[in-house]
Amino acid sequence: MGIFCRTITTAVLGLALVAGLGACTPESQEPSLPTASQSPESVLDPGCPTLPPEAVKAVRIPQGTPEEAIAGVLKSYSSWVNAGTEILQGWADTAGTVPDECMEGLAEQGRIAFSETIFTTQTDVAWQDYYAGQQELTAQSLRNAVGADTDSQELQGRFELLKDISSSATANGTFLKFDAIYRPAPGTPADPTDWAGLAQPTRWYVELVPFDGFFIINYIEQKPAAGY
Repeated sequence: MGIFCRTITTAVLGLALVAGLGACTPESQEPSLPTASQSPESVLDPGCPTLPPEAVKAVRIPQGTPEEAIAGVLKSYSSWVNAGTEILQGWADTAGTVPDECMEGLAEQGRIAFSETIFTTQTDVAWQDYYAGQQELTAQSLRNAVGADTDSQELQGRFELLKDISSSATANGTFLKFDAIYRPAPGTPADPTDWAGLAQPTRWYVELVPFDGFFIINYIEQKPAAGY
């Protein structure tokens, strides 16, 4: 991911949730069922194990108090880093080895699932760079997990809250400022980039807005936190 700390204005990152909400509803049609001779559709390359569309799902951020929102953000990000880990373990148990391009494809599906679910925008170039960095973290988790011979839950790293600095909720959104750290899975090889700096104390600035019964991220910034 390289430099994970980017300062980007809210005006650039924010997106009004207006486009597409007033679209017409198409006439309902009976879905066409595949015949027995058809192979299951896969979003990965032909040389990879079959991965149906939407097999990787994002963990959404429930609405709640600022304290609950922090927990929701960290849970969602932990799930993003580990996206596809259990699928990968199933592949490895069946095939023994998994090509690197298949792990990269699995990590890409994690990026698509989370970027389209927990953020207000997907198309801005600055956001795409950010999502690409998160995809690299997922790919790194998958590479570490493949071939490991321990329970899949033990293979998963997680984000841990260090301190709630200043968080509040207003009519315009929920604003979070907290310190957190990424705890890699036990036995994970040392990484020279320190998980893009996130395995060190990190200050998070997050703006959440309500949408569809959940919170989505309108702004996020992560930078090293001092004093630890």
